[in-house]
Amino acid sequence: MASYSTGMIYNEIKHHQQKVPWRSVVWSSRGIPRHNFLVWLMILNRSPTKDRMINWGLALDPICILCNSLAESRDHLYFECSYSWSLWSRLAQKANWTPDRNWSVGVGTLQATTLPKNHRLLVLLAWQASIYFIWIERNNRIHRQEFRPFLSLFKQADSLIRNRISSLRSQTLPFPLK
Repeated sequence: MASYSTGMIYNEIKHHQQKVPWRSVVWSSRGIPRHNFLVWLMILNRSPTKDRMINWGLALDPICILCNSLAESRDHLYFECSYSWSLWSRLAQKANWTPDRNWSVGVGTLQATTLPKNHRLLVLLAWQASIYFIWIERNNRIHRQEFRPFLSLFKQADSLIRNRISSLRSQTLPFPLK
């Protein structure tokens, strides 16, 4: 008589798909779950940006509410927009990282980086926090008419990143937090 285990059955019915190349920049057990989720939506370009909503047939002003100069799209929000670029470039500088304004190039660079584990985590936390806080600011401006300068977002993101790193202190960081 053959013996079976739950693990064996799970492996039989589970779909064995190839891992996507962006997996390492989206999902991290040491990341912030709400940031991971939003970045996943952005990577797949499934967030309701104005360009997508216009394609769905909604009558909207296509202009980016953060910079008021170009049409809003995922690629514009991250990081062609001068407002979002100010936040990301400042956080990247604190993480000792050279950012890119082009979405695809930036994601590709993050995927290919060979930084030490803790430095890579810091860069990913900064990148994901940039995406998260830019999205929150965009929504607050559209739905609540609340406008904050990028420095306010920077301070909030910086504090959140520091708190997350502090919660992971069982592993020592090879560099000081600036």
